[in-house]
Amino acid sequence: MICISPQLNSIPFSDCNVNGKTYKKIEKQLLFVRHAEGYHNSLFDERRVHEAVNVRDPELTPLGKCQVADLREEVEVLLKSGVKIDKVVVSPMTRTLQTAWGTFSGFNIPFQACHYITEYSDAPCNYGTRKSQLAKIWQQVDFSMVPEVWWSENEDDINITRRAKQFRDWLFQQPEKNLAIVSHAGFLHELLQEHFRNCELKRINWIHRSRKHVRKH
Repeated sequence: MICISPQLNSIPFSDCNVNGKTYKKIEKQLLFVRHAEGYHNSLFDERRVHEAVNVRDPELTPLGKCQVADLREEVEVLLKSGVKIDKVVVSPMTRTLQTAWGTFSGFNIPFQACHYITEYSDAPCNYGTRKSQLAKIWQQVDFSMVPEVWWSENEDDINITRRAKQFRDWLFQQPEKNLAIVSHAGFLHELLQEHFRNCELKRINWIHRSRKHVRKH
């Protein structure tokens, strides 16, 4: 299901002057996606909590793969309508990689793994796989920014808040304007203060204003 944020408005984006200070506006047109159903999600639904939290880096369930197929059809409609995607940014967890590749592959869009947007790492189901192993499996994905061991165990609220800020700062340094971001419920709630169902997509515009420094002569 695709949701369109009320933030998606037609706004002119240019430098602005406020109280004699010049600010540069940067607009990003973003598609945020939560991964499809993973095996740990299905176990949680069955109230098998102990098993769910201990499934290390779970893959998608058959239902999850069907959700991805449905989302791919919706993305095809968006692309045909003129929506652009310059890059797919994906959490290095297996379930997000499977969701991203199943949804966006074949459209000549580059994929970049980004560990900033992984899930709240508080249990084995949210612990990742080493970069060197992932790179062998997902050769179509750029893992250049991801450390070899990129997740932390027993993460706290301070750390995930820090990661959300790191991602925002990183995002607005990227040259691409139109990006798809495939992540997780916990991280997306921290980042956007919005809830996502499995395989839900939301279109949101972000605007960043940074002070322009003028060199004095």
